[in-house]
Amino acid sequence: MGFLISFNRKMYLTTYIHNLESKINDITEQKLSMSDRIAALNSEINDIADSDSPAVKQLRSERARIEALEKKLDIEIQKYQTQLQAANAEIQSADQALQEGIKTSFSYNVGR
Repeated sequence: MGFLISFNRKMYLTTYIHNLESKINDITEQKLSMSDRIAALNSEINDIADSDSPAVKQLRSERARIEALEKKLDIEIQKYQTQLQAANAEIQSADQALQEGIKTSFSYNVGR
């Protein structure tokens, strides 16, 4: 019975790991598009001669808002990476349990 439980646990963890990796990839893509937007805003800011104009202030405000969102996404990525590390450690434990289950199930003690 331990073999089946370990096998099911490993399957669940594998799916969970794939979901976490997908979330990390999605957030990374969001961050890349935000970085592109920040670069575009910086370019616009540099193109305006009057650095005290309302347009520049609005562009800087938008850039600050996007940078704050990027920081939130960094925190979210860090959270998912921590969960991913824990899941990988748990899957190693499930692998060990599977190996022990296989040894126990398929070892024969002949002549004892």
